[in-house]
Amino acid sequence: MISIEKTSRLLNHFNIAFTENAVLGYLQRGQLDKAPRIESGYYSRNTKYGYSVNKDSLVKFLLDHGATEKEINEVLEG
Repeated sequence: MISIEKTSRLLNHFNIAFTENAVLGYLQRGQLDKAPRIESGYYSRNTKYGYSVNKDSLVKFLLDHGATEKEINEVLEG
């Protein structure tokens, strides 16, 4: 699970999308999958959304947009 805010920053890193609203649009169109809200840690306290983004769907989305697995793993771990 990845917060909407962090997903927005990740997509910005790959020059795909630049706002949280873009992430919400991808979720509404089914291009990304919703996951339950993050309930522990930093992102649980600092999100305004009641759900998050499924990590596997985000990885698949980035691969479909030309990112490599190495690039994705580096960004997700950082």
